[in-house]
Amino acid sequence: MFTTTPNRKVSEPKSSINYGTIQIMRDGFEAEQLNQIVAVLTEDGHHCSVFDRTEIRATVANPKTKLLLVTVAAAEAADLIKAIRSNSAERDVPLLVYFSSAENEVEAFESEVDDFLIAPLSLRDLCLRVRRLTRRYGDNEQSVAQGLADQSGRDEVSDARQRIVAYLATQQFIGSAPAFWATIKKIPSVASCDATVLLVGDTGTGKELCARAIHYFGARANKPFVPINCGSMPSDLFENELFGHEQGAFTDARQSRRGLIADAEGGTLFFDEVDSLPLSAQVKLLRFLQERQYRPLGGHYRHADVRVIAATNQNLPVKVQSGNFREDLFYRLKVVTLHLPPLRERQEDILPLANHFLKTSAQEYKRPVMELSASAVNKLNSYTWPGNVRELENAIRQAVVLAAGPMIRARDIQFEIEVPVSLEPVFDESFQDAKARMIEEFERTYLENALVASAGNISKAARTAGKDRRSFFALLKKHSLVPSQKVLNESYASAHC
Repeated sequence: MFTTTPNRKVSEPKSSINYGTIQIMRDGFEAEQLNQIVAVLTEDGHHCSVFDRTEIRATVANPKTKLLLVTVAAAEAADLIKAIRSNSAERDVPLLVYFSSAENEVEAFESEVDDFLIAPLSLRDLCLRVRRLTRRYGDNEQSVAQGLADQSGRDEVSDARQRIVAYLATQQFIGSAPAFWATIKKIPSVASCDATVLLVGDTGTGKELCARAIHYFGARANKPFVPINCGSMPSDLFENELFGHEQGAFTDARQSRRGLIADAEGGTLFFDEVDSLPLSAQVKLLRFLQERQYRPLGGHYRHADVRVIAATNQNLPVKVQSGNFREDLFYRLKVVTLHLPPLRERQEDILPLANHFLKTSAQEYKRPVMELSASAVNKLNSYTWPGNVRELENAIRQAVVLAAGPMIRARDIQFEIEVPVSLEPVFDESFQDAKARMIEEFERTYLENALVASAGNISKAARTAGKDRRSFFALLKKHSLVPSQKVLNESYASAHC
């Protein structure tokens, strides 16, 4: 998810380029939300300005206005859209609407706006839609904002690489490892056609981000991207979720319901964790891929104009051999295969990714600017990252929350699977701080072992430690190791038998 940014004064947005202005209507947005929108669009290279609803006519007429961004509840959208369109007869200004309520009525306005978002607001999706609209209407300032000067003298390969760097920067694709770029550089070519794509990679390697990049780079960029988590979809509901149903198709079908294929019409269907589909669902998916037709329950066959991208973190050939995945479906999905390398194969990318997450997390959690200490860097680089980029992001986020100061130290970084800290000396703290930390670690380890050895009997543990019960109990409280009340009662009874 796109991270938020610190509050800024809306009246003074930072502007790196002034080729045109994104006009944001103040009415309907909360102050903090408006600040975040201005900040993230400004950082993406846009010039932003805020106007009130009473200023619609002048705003639309302004020759520098390149895009209108407004928010409204679906039930109240008709009047606002009519007011904007009635004042834009002479200038075709793109209109992007954020519907603050996700009612069914939103569908009625699809043909009246150039693009829309539905609550809850995703700043990442907002940036992508703004970028797409400005590009569609002939505004190339995004390329300028990304440091792309005159493209006329560049060859085709260089131009493609610059565009992908500019775009993927917004998608948090960060890194320069050869194994990483071997996949990323193929995205423009893959996006230029409608071939089915299979994304292969461990959990947390960025398969969905890659799928979104393929979608937004292609001709379907202005159509929906619909992700489907196959692992969380019950097998008995797969057909209904995918194909939809007509009114009266079954007992509780009181009204018709669109399926996910209909929702993605003209766009992209992304099947995440496709390996988790049961065999019965695999048959239905295979038939759809073969015929590009589907039949809602109780309805007639319909043609589907969608692109299909699938992702898996499993070895599908092995699952095919074991009979857990259909061989014919496997070959239908792997027309084009892209492999997302694990983070352990991108050692040189660990620190750039960590610094990126450090910056965005500090902004989101309203923390001061933070830095990684030498010991923290050493710990990050010595870990194998079984959870890949997602695990790295979570580790940095937690460190930002737990750190006592602006410096992230090794002890602030915690892993799901702890590994021994390297014995290589890293002098990033004073003698007194290091001594206090070692004493604290020793005390906690000793107390934990003493409690285990005494089966939670505090009196017995205190006698073994050579301390009176009161002092020992105080140490337990200091390190938050006080046993439950039940254990305390049993300990007290044991001591007075």
